[in-house]
Amino acid sequence: MRKSTAEILKKLTRLTAVLVCVACGKTVDEPVYVPPVVVVPPTLVAGSSQPFDAAINSALEVVPSVTLKDQNGSTIAGVWIKWTPSSGKVESDSSRTDGNGRASSGKWTLGTVSGLQTVTARTAAVSVVAMTANVAPGPLSALVSASPAITGVVGSNVGTPPSVKAVDAYGNGVPNIFVQFAMWEGNGSITGTAQTTNDQGIATVGSWKLGPKSGSQAIRADDHRSGLTTLARAVAVPAPASQLVIIDGNAQAGQANRRLCTSPVVAVRDQFGNGIGGIPIVFAPAPGSGTVTDGEGLSFSGTGSLTVGAWTLSSNATQTLMVTAQTVPALTVTFTATVAPSAAYSVCTRFLGDGGTPRQRQAVLTAVQRWQRVIAGHVQTTPLNEFGGRCFAGAPAVNETVEDLLVFVQITPIDGPGNTVARAGPCTVHVPSGLTQMGVLQLDSTDMELLLGQGTLDNMVTHEFGHILGFGTLWNASSRNLLSGSGTTDPFFTGVSARAEFARLFSAYAGNAVPIENTGDIGTRDTHWRRGVFGNELMQGFSQVNMPMSRVTVGSLADLGYTVDLSKADPFTFIGALRTFTPGGTELTDDIAETDVWGVDKNGQRSLVRSARNSLMRK
Repeated sequence: MRKSTAEILKKLTRLTAVLVCVACGKTVDEPVYVPPVVVVPPTLVAGSSQPFDAAINSALEVVPSVTLKDQNGSTIAGVWIKWTPSSGKVESDSSRTDGNGRASSGKWTLGTVSGLQTVTARTAAVSVVAMTANVAPGPLSALVSASPAITGVVGSNVGTPPSVKAVDAYGNGVPNIFVQFAMWEGNGSITGTAQTTNDQGIATVGSWKLGPKSGSQAIRADDHRSGLTTLARAVAVPAPASQLVIIDGNAQAGQANRRLCTSPVVAVRDQFGNGIGGIPIVFAPAPGSGTVTDGEGLSFSGTGSLTVGAWTLSSNATQTLMVTAQTVPALTVTFTATVAPSAAYSVCTRFLGDGGTPRQRQAVLTAVQRWQRVIAGHVQTTPLNEFGGRCFAGAPAVNETVEDLLVFVQITPIDGPGNTVARAGPCTVHVPSGLTQMGVLQLDSTDMELLLGQGTLDNMVTHEFGHILGFGTLWNASSRNLLSGSGTTDPFFTGVSARAEFARLFSAYAGNAVPIENTGDIGTRDTHWRRGVFGNELMQGFSQVNMPMSRVTVGSLADLGYTVDLSKADPFTFIGALRTFTPGGTELTDDIAETDVWGVDKNGQRSLVRSARNSLMRK
């Protein structure tokens, strides 16, 4: 019987399966191994693989593009591509591949960072750098410091020489710029002054040895072609301490059992004269040389100075005060003082700070001695207890008994050269005399050398002391009415003694005696003798080479209440004064210290005598 076709096919199928299994060495009952399917991701092909050279912040004509292909190389349409520039911006941050598998970001406007910039194309599975641009920096725009803060010791090389950077408008370094370095501040020295900026736009000086003065020092860097410049700065700190020097208060004469007027001041300095702070200092009187207060302390930062609180003398004729810097044992100085009879009128001057040259400070002592010649009697001794800053900015606290007059002196910048050269006036007065107990003298350090060169420094300072004593400042204080016509065209002084001396010297004067200045700014008018009458006399309002103290001025002190010796006035005639009068001169503008004036009685009780708001020069 013949087999059907279906049966034959069935058997053939079974036979084939057996052959296959035999071929692979397995029985028909074992499982068949099927290899896993490997999914090959699509690929992104950049439209341009070569970097373009381009200008910063420009738009490229060629746009970034990619083609998306599968593992067989066939293009894929309809897939979103994300575009990300490393700098700058593209027209579209995402786009879909077209029928050819191609997509573009649109125009790429480069950013402001020089060097390589890229645009990256991404799908969920793959990414590729679609375009690269090699971007050059823009034109040179500035030179800037490229160094961190530099600190070094005076007279030595800084550890890392400073650098400057040539930059474009966006801060990118510009290479191949010629930079010339030169010293600018500090009197140091440098090497390698001619440099060219590297690929990052950096130019570095060869070396920098700091100058001898502590504080800010600087090098200047210039591109002479563009005219651009910048400074590289350093802070120079002092070298080790090597000097202990006397600043003020040596070789004074004082009274037994009284404090010296000027408290001794020393300073710790390095070999270049820079002040060093934080050094322990001890002031120790020798046996029989009195006592000191605040005899230990640390030198001040910046100046290196320290002032003893007060040195009160004993009765010995000569006395000494030894000062040592404890951490530098070799540093020692000695102050001397002598006991002398007191003057008829006692004036104690105290300099604040270490401003002023010895010659400028001598002008103050010369002024004091000149007034002491004409004031022939003691005024009053009164206790004074003032907290710091009451009279003027920087005024120290005071707690002592003042005999006659205590004056604080500041030699410091006020308002630059050629303006107000000095200010002076009383702060407190004795009660009941109404005469100055404490005053202030401020000298503009920027004008001192000019006045010294003109030969007028001593006269100017003596003039200012007159205001401290009360000339022009106490005329209408403490129930006095010594000024009439203030603010008018003819102000005049009404004191009996001054009027008598004026009449003796100028009997033909037809106006109101004694004429007061009626021109000039506040602080000149109503507070000085009238210059057109008095010429070069001491208390008119302009500094002169020759400024005699007339009997009229001495008489005005008597009208204030001082005991005076008219015979000690300088020779003076009005005709001679006008002949020696020098047109111009330095106007003593605004030379009245505008302060409240307080009265202090024998018990130390205070009362307001004159408010600064209603002071004489503002009436």
